[in-house]
Amino acid sequence: MLKDLVEGCSDETLARIGLEAYVEWKEMTEFFLGDSSPKAIMDFLTTRSRFNPGNQTRVTREEDTYIIVMHHDSGPKWSIIIKNAVEEGVRQLFHVEPRISAGESVVTARFKVNPRGLPI
Repeated sequence: MLKDLVEGCSDETLARIGLEAYVEWKEMTEFFLGDSSPKAIMDFLTTRSRFNPGNQTRVTREEDTYIIVMHHDSGPKWSIIIKNAVEEGVRQLFHVEPRISAGESVVTARFKVNPRGLPI
């Protein structure tokens, strides 16, 4: 049913929902982990994958470059939501613009941070 609802929404509506989804991720992280630091949010997103095999998240870091890969089984419109949520999260947490690619079932974000100024 949720997939059908998402399919009926415009891309603009889904982009707005994605911006709001980041706020929900932050609030859930604060509730469950008592912390909303960048590290806690990244940990929450990957931990959440254990409970929902249809939505998997992998976060890797090599020196000053992060790569976030989110895989889902909810269709291409869902990728619009995830893309906007991840983009907003990276902007707010790391104060950088990520390079994002979005396909039918995967969204990948890459971004560099200043290791000395990194809050995690």
